[in-house]
Amino acid sequence: MPKDDHYVIVGNGPAGNHAADTLRDEDPEANITIISDEKPLYYYKHRVPAYMVGGCEFEALRIRPYRIYREKSIRLRLGQRVERVVPQERCLYLKHMEKIHYTQLILAVGASGRRLPSHADFSEHLHCLAGFDDAKRVREAMMKSTRIVILGGDLVSMGLAREACKAGKEVVFILYSSLFWPVALKAEIQQNVTERLTALGVEVLVDTEPVTDVQPQEGGYRITLPDGSSLSADLVFSCFGFVPNIRFLLGSGINTEKGVLVDHMMRTNQEGIYACGDCAQIYNPEFKDYWLSVGWGNAETQGVLTAMNLLGGKSVIDYQPKEIFDMDGVTIRTSWWKSFT
Repeated sequence: MPKDDHYVIVGNGPAGNHAADTLRDEDPEANITIISDEKPLYYYKHRVPAYMVGGCEFEALRIRPYRIYREKSIRLRLGQRVERVVPQERCLYLKHMEKIHYTQLILAVGASGRRLPSHADFSEHLHCLAGFDDAKRVREAMMKSTRIVILGGDLVSMGLAREACKAGKEVVFILYSSLFWPVALKAEIQQNVTERLTALGVEVLVDTEPVTDVQPQEGGYRITLPDGSSLSADLVFSCFGFVPNIRFLLGSGINTEKGVLVDHMMRTNQEGIYACGDCAQIYNPEFKDYWLSVGWGNAETQGVLTAMNLLGGKSVIDYQPKEIFDMDGVTIRTSWWKSFT
């Protein structure tokens, strides 16, 4: 590779960091830049609920200090949002219209909290928990709270319920099996999840329809259930999974659907552009369909594979079922994003 190669990675999570490490190991001379709209250094997202309830400080979340990037000659640009990508010019623009050129680009932008359309009228009263910034905004209120309601769920909501109970909070979990993310819960798994949450001290309500309203009341919020009854809480969390952060790609010519469409080697339809992690929608040649993967381990693996393919490799993503969630012995597995095994 020529020394003036510039590999740009958009995203500072497990996929982006493993891609950067692999690129540096395989190409010691190239320029490597990681750009992220998040300000914190690379951190464990599954520990965010513990931070939010006051169970730990940010240092317990951080995976590596800044000096590691300096030693690897990987440039970090944190707190800077990419506004658009122009494949024809091999460049991208930041929010303040700075233009950055690349020779190869990896999109590892992750995802944000998914909002239900039926909650639009009262979404301002609901909190999501997609990352550190979400947790930081609500941490003070969370530490002062005594009772919370979780609408959902997804994998993050399970961790939130567990950590809130450990912190002495009263937790009500309204579990929607048909809206569980990334796949609807089968009856057996729903029962197991309900039993485990109950064992932790969580009050679990299994409902068929989303709540109809959430409004402020003195000292907190009132949640109206489909049957007309209501309950109160200091805070209400909406945990219905995630939506890939791909809006900035509109008009770029990069094919997207639910995520960034890539082939089985993580390549987009635009030369020199790859995608991996939670934002990637990967083609499965066996099923002749696209799938979204979830889980920290999947993102790490995809980051390494994507970097190797960018450098000329021919590795194909593994389609075997991956463990994505384990809570007190209850395991949820997925083979591709819309099926359950």
